[in-house]
Amino acid sequence: MKLTKNEISFLSNQILENNKIGFFSNVNYNSDGTEESTLKQKGIYKDGKISAKDYEILKIVAKPERCTRFILKDKEFLVEKYAYKSANTLILAENDNGDMIFDIPDNFNTTIIELSEFTGMSNIKTSDIDVLLLDDEMLVLLAIVDIYRKKTMYSYWGQEIEYIISLAEIREMIDNPIQNGLLKMIINNYNYAVPKAEIIENILERLVDKKIIESKNGYALSKGYEAFATGFLIPQTVVMLETFNINEKEEIAIAGMLCVSAGLHDVVSFVFMDGEIQITSMTGSYMLEIVESFLKCPDILGQ
Repeated sequence: MKLTKNEISFLSNQILENNKIGFFSNVNYNSDGTEESTLKQKGIYKDGKISAKDYEILKIVAKPERCTRFILKDKEFLVEKYAYKSANTLILAENDNGDMIFDIPDNFNTTIIELSEFTGMSNIKTSDIDVLLLDDEMLVLLAIVDIYRKKTMYSYWGQEIEYIISLAEIREMIDNPIQNGLLKMIINNYNYAVPKAEIIENILERLVDKKIIESKNGYALSKGYEAFATGFLIPQTVVMLETFNINEKEEIAIAGMLCVSAGLHDVVSFVFMDGEIQITSMTGSYMLEIVESFLKCPDILGQ
């Protein structure tokens, strides 16, 4: 079933039951009076009501028990999909240049193959990091990673570089993140407040204690993190995942994740928790497994 924005607006007034995580909860489109006619031509609307088959789909997307939002950005490409689940039925919705396509998939094989065109399906990864950090620790680490990335790019132009980073360089990167940096990406998408200059040195001491960085006349990333920073040079594909559950009391639980790819063997994920971030390097094939698990609308309420 494929619907235009106007048809969605028209149908939103025909669905009586919905909830906060449902597809129609944020519909603010306008109608132009042609929607009933076009929906009749598609066989979706007849004799003043929605066809039984299509109503079953729309009823679930209007009032799901769980839903997931998936967005992939790669330069000029944008892939946007939503999954809605109630009982044992799952509906997959896809944004098609403003129109929405709704389907009941047998599996996600076609979707995963489509996404692999952007991410690859490699089982190899350049670095091996997996760490849980406080928000401010994560931001300072990403500032250092971006400095390493910038210096590595300069080295490709024949410049001699030194990977010992001064406190002043870290403060400058935090105050003025580079345009294509991981730090700027996280700040822009998740509204983190950067640490104040006077506490950065304390945060660095915590990262030294966790053996993420070393202190030697400045600061340097430990071996595993250096491999990540010097290999993760040009972010190409960004995948944003959010899944929602709602209970009978209209209470909502949310789990979110950001994956960034800088090449076939360089993928990193950020899992956002209350005051903490899990940062993990992973293979492209494992990222696709995670995407599929999100699209299946997992139970995060433990019902």
